[in-house]
Amino acid sequence: LPKLANIFGGLSGPAIKPIAVRMVWQVADTVSIPVIGIGGITTTEDAVEFLLAGASAVQVGTTNFVNP
Repeated sequence: LPKLANIFGGLSGPAIKPIAVRMVWQVADTVSIPVIGIGGITTTEDAVEFLLAGASAVQVGTTNFVNP
């Protein structure tokens, strides 16, 4: 985990999107249950990218902070 001052932080927002899309693709290719894509979605194109990777649906969080 990245270290921020005296605490540890995580990876989120647009920085996590490439990793999240890859994970959706890997999981959707392996399991036979619906997969929900989430991570760094700020545009319609981002959501479509998750759907093309195999997600059955997407959850949007990042764009609520970027463009409320």
